[in-house]
Amino acid sequence: MIWWLRQRGALGLLPGALFAFVLSIALTSDLVLVLPAFLGSRPIPTTLSNFFCLVPSVALVACLERRLPGMERSAVRRLDSMDIALVTGFALLASAAAAVMTSLDSDAMWTAARNNLLFCGLTLGSWPLLKHRAALVPVFWMILAMFTGGRQLDDPYPWVIVTEKADVAHAATGAALVFLTGLVLLTCLVPRTDR
Repeated sequence: MIWWLRQRGALGLLPGALFAFVLSIALTSDLVLVLPAFLGSRPIPTTLSNFFCLVPSVALVACLERRLPGMERSAVRRLDSMDIALVTGFALLASAAAAVMTSLDSDAMWTAARNNLLFCGLTLGSWPLLKHRAALVPVFWMILAMFTGGRQLDDPYPWVIVTEKADVAHAATGAALVFLTGLVLLTCLVPRTDR
């Protein structure tokens, strides 16, 4: 068990990524960026902390890529189900850590928790097909969200989710659905060990 935890990075990589995520969103929650909108009529301001919500999803890809298929085929335990539990637990822990820090900046932390779930869901759903390139899917979504703009000032397109305010219900619902869909895709498409 300890070998598996070390191999996946649960003792070094994931705690370091969680610390980097929490520290970076805490330090950048009040810095607002306004990037040019190439497709929408208005640029949408966003906090810099939204960009750091990509850190846990990149760590999940690194964790999942540390598989050793030859050795894991002879494992006594079902390592694929343990992998799913590990990455799901880490994604939820990162969102919970952001939500706990609401005393610093309530809106920015709730938004970071929501966006973390969105990005982790995109990553988990695309990893079985794209492998190490799965980290590019949430990055692409973030770039698209920033440069798409919005319909009006402070009114992004509903599908963007990333730049929505913390209290927007459809953004929270969309992020939760993307995360659950990613989890289902990971569970159904992940390579299975023999046992």
